[in-house]
Order: sequence, then C-alpha cells, then structure tokens
Amino acid sequence: MKHLILTVDYELFFGSDPGTVENCMIRPVRHLMEVLDDYGYKMTVFWDVLHFYRLKQLEDQVDSLRLEREMIEKQIRLLIKNGHDVQMHIHPHWLDTRWENNRWHFSYMRFSIHKLWDGWELNNIETIPGCITICKNLIEEICKKENPGYKVRAIRAGGYRIEPFERLKEALKHNNIRVDASAAYGMKSFNPAYPFDFRMMPPFLHYRFNTSVLKQEHDGFFWEFPKESIKVPVYIRMMFWFLRNMVYPFKSCYGDGTRLRFTRREQSGHWISELGARFYRLTPEDMDKYRWSWLVKKSRRNGMVVLHSKNMGPFTMEMLKDSLSKKEVAFHSLADRIKALKVYDDL
Repeated sequence: MKHLILTVDYELFFGSDPGTVENCMIRPVRHLMEVLDDYGYKMTVFWDVLHFYRLKQLEDQVDSLRLEREMIEKQIRLLIKNGHDVQMHIHPHWLDTRWENNRWHFSYMRFSIHKLWDGWELNNIETIPGCITICKNLIEEICKKENPGYKVRAIRAGGYRIEPFERLKEALKHNNIRVDASAAYGMKSFNPAYPFDFRMMPPFLHYRFNTSVLKQEHDGFFWEFPKESIKVPVYIRMMFWFLRNMVYPFKSCYGDGTRLRFTRREQSGHWISELGARFYRLTPEDMDKYRWSWLVKKSRRNGMVVLHSKNMGPFTMEMLKDSLSKKEVAFHSLADRIKALKVYDDL
C-alpha cells in the first residue's frame, strides 16, 4: 500500500466561464469527503480564500453571492469538524474581479502574488504582507469556530508562482507560516509574464530553505513540500496519449466552467510539441485507472497528490474508491505529515 498526502485546491475556474460554487467546489468536495470517510482517511484542502474575501465584500449587494459565501463557510467548517485539514491558497487576481451581469469577469494583471505591492502594510490587502495576513486571519476566523486551536500552517501560491520567494518570506515569517506546497520538480512555465522553472529545485519529498525553494538549507526556517511529479518516458507517454484520446476520451467532471488556457498547458504532460520524457503531476484528475495506477506505482511514499475540486468528477471518485478498496493507496493530510516531522514545536 502506498501512503500519500492528498491535497485539493478548492476553487472556481479562471477562464471565460468560472463555473458555479455548487458544481466546482461544494459538490465534488462533498463526494470526496464521503469516499475518504468510508476508509477513515484525511486530506488537506487549500482554500482559495480571496474568492471568499470578494464574496464577503459583495454579499450585501448581491443575494446570490451571500448564499455562495454561506455554502463555502458551511463546508469549510464541516471539513474541520470531520478532522480534515484546511490551509491557505492565494490567487490574487480575485482582487481585480468584477461582478457584472450575474457573472465574474477576470483580469490577470495580478495572476501572481508578486504583482502586489511590497509595502509593509498589514491592513492593506493590496500589499504582499497585508494580503497574506488578512487571508490567514480570515481562514482562522472560520476554522476556529469548529476547532479553537486551529492555525494556518501552510501556503500554496496560485499557479505555482511562489518564486521569487524572498519577496514573501518576511510576511510568511511574521505569520509563522513555515510550510510551502506550491512547487513541483521538473515543471516549467510557458508564460513569460508569469514565469516559474522548477527543473533545478532539490528532488526531495521535503526539505528546508530560507530564501528560495530552489536551494536547500539544512537550518532553513521554511519547509518545502512539493507536489509529487513523475518523469514519464516517451514510450509511456505515447501509451498515455492513446488511453486518453482513444480509450477514455470522455470523462465528465462536476465543474461547469472553462480552464485558463496557459495554465492548462503548464499542467499537462500530453503536449506532442514537447518530445522525450516529461514530468507528470501525481493526480487522478483527468486520468483513467491504468495511468493513475502507473503513476502511483512510480511515486514515492508520502508523495503529494494534487486535485482541483473543479476538475473532479464521478470517474475520479470511482477510480479513487477502486484504489482504496484494493488497498493500493492510503491518504493522509499535509497536517499529519507536518506533525510527524515536528515542523512546528506546538504540534
């Protein structure tokens, strides 16, 4: 049995149609909780909290947004009540969204958290320190209603954009957030406006660092827990392509929105323009049981699985149930792993 860390990015789509909270967030996470509860396993939900922040800003003007905010808060509290882990996920372009004609309209000028200001203004969400502090406090405000001792311990920067980490480190240190879970070994950005390149990062399941996730430092204040990625040889990639396009081409998902094009390309291992071996994220989304089983077998014990609530569907749930029933995998949360490694003295 392969023991893995299960993480879920809890968010809407960011394309031309972001989808609905019910289908992109509430419904898939509810079904995943049911699957995990049957086996007593836990997960970490990385909550895209700036979406929630915008809902709170607008809910007095739009009744439907108040309902969405209440639905999300109810599910977050249920996750904490059932022993799951909730941590911080930040997509700062939510600060520039507009609600018009009953839908969200996005601007991607601030897709990366590094597009926020550097000024040390903890009450100003337009600054990096303010955004991290306000997001942390908002998550803790909700989660402490179920667990008074709850604290935000980890961050996942939106779209892998954690570097240059040095611009974030003082704000994270101020909030005693020591864990990052944004990077993935071997992954590289295709967008020059928001670059990242993790091909030279340390190839470990976890390690300590101070100023950059690309450089291990044994006495580092921060810890990196990368998303698990597996190098897939070209002949296996050809088999994967055949399975995806010829055998299992239509896999429905609960999410009812559209993906942002350039992030889709960054996260896919199937692009024929990229010859040779390619790194794949360890994820069951948009997978079939053969590809998923192959990736699980090649993954490392305590590797980090990444799911997005919006990309999950009935096929995903059945595949996970099959893996769990056959005892191929066991899932635990990032909080469990942080505690086992004594990352924090108060855990």
